[in-house]
Amino acid sequence: MSRIGRGIFIGVLVLLMGTAAWGTSLMERLKASYSEIHSIQADFVQETTVGVRRRMTYTGRVYIVPGKSMWEYKTPQPQIVWTNGDLFVLYDPVNREAVKGQLDKEAIVTKGPFFSLIDQIKRYYTVKEGGKGQSTLTLTPVDTHGPIQKVIVYLDPKSLLIKKVETLDSLGNLNAVSFRHIKVNAAIPSKTFEIILPPDVRISQP
Repeated sequence: MSRIGRGIFIGVLVLLMGTAAWGTSLMERLKASYSEIHSIQADFVQETTVGVRRRMTYTGRVYIVPGKSMWEYKTPQPQIVWTNGDLFVLYDPVNREAVKGQLDKEAIVTKGPFFSLIDQIKRYYTVKEGGKGQSTLTLTPVDTHGPIQKVIVYLDPKSLLIKKVETLDSLGNLNAVSFRHIKVNAAIPSKTFEIILPPDVRISQP
């Protein structure tokens, strides 16, 4: 799976888990807040820094409902990423190529009840809340030999909606996804999540 794809799924991971349950007071506030959310859509900006020199910037829009998501990349070139349970499909319409596969084990929270997968989060991550006045969560994978080294979630202190997710991988690459113009519980057509590929697309495995 490509670095771009892996960064996408960490963004998916954090949105779908909804930061639903960790810590003390922040845990309770998040749990109460996200219990009423049934869909999310937002514009996003993804900045991926490979090593210390190369930085790539992508923009698009994401749509999420229980167990499913669709990431529509618009710049620098169109791409679409669907997730459905633990399945993902990355489609490159310019090159007529697609990648199908299973999400990394750290991203299995795309399955099950929306925003309420506490046990699975704790199974794969240890979580540290930010200090006083800081609405942040730092996730460290239990499996220290996996592809992800650390994930930091930045929350709006009032609404508790996710503003930004930073992911550092084991190769030292940093992936930062910022969310803007967030809408919750807006109606999203079911066809948004239909995985439809042209018949001449080349399909490969990650």
